[in-house]
Amino acid sequence: MARTETKREWVARGFTIVEDIVYVGLGVLLAGSALVLLVTGLISFGEQLIARSFSGNVVSLLDRILLILLVVKLLYTVQVSFREHALMPEPFCWLV
Repeated sequence: MARTETKREWVARGFTIVEDIVYVGLGVLLAGSALVLLVTGLISFGEQLIARSFSGNVVSLLDRILLILLVVKLLYTVQVSFREHALMPEPFCWLV
């Protein structure tokens, strides 16, 4: 019976390692995506200000900002899941 428990612990430890690798990979992808979106958004914002066409492109800038916030929230969820090894559902609202 003790040998079975050892095998189960070994399998569980293996799954935990795979889970950690996946979380780290997702975190790197999400962080990279957020940074690229932020830099391209800043460049686009500067170009629009110089061209004085900002008022016509406000909606696309807001769209990009909301996408960045969504990616950052997903990154936070991955971080919490990696740290706690459990999904902890939280409301997607910063006003509460």
